Amino acid sequence: MTDEPINILHEAASLLAECRTASLATVYVDGRPHAANIQYVHDDQLNIYFVSSEDAAHSRHITKNSTVALTVYHHDDQDPASIRGLQMHGQAQPITDQAERTDALTLYAARFPFITEDPALRAAVEQQTFYRITPTWLRLIDNRRGFGWKAEIELG
Repeated sequence: MTDEPINILHEAASLLAECRTASLATVYVDGRPHAANIQYVHDDQLNIYFVSSEDAAHSRHITKNSTVALTVYHHDDQDPASIRGLQMHGQAQPITDQAERTDALTLYAARFPFITEDPALRAAVEQQTFYRITPTWLRLIDNRRGFGWKAEIELG
């Protein structure tokens, strides 16, 4: 195990940049959990942006309860000593501001260029709802630093 100092926010941003898919957890009104994989992008403040239909279960859940959880897992191989991941709690909101929506689409298209390469796909994406998850808590997991190593931070 290493005692080197860690910048959790920097490490989280690096992991988010390396990965493309996250598991999003939401809750039905009756309390049952729900999980869905999403493709995402993030900004410099570690806000997560994703696109979804308003009819998707997780989108309907967010309208009733904006508190969500998200996990990202970096899977280089099956060696337990190389496991890295990120757990996040946050508040999810549909993006209604046109400028923020345009910024989210720009980030999304830069990360997933196939969207801009196919005009029909881009039109379909533009018809969907963009969501922002503002993180409130992060836990970084990095077994390269020692088995079961984790660090966490509460965000304002």
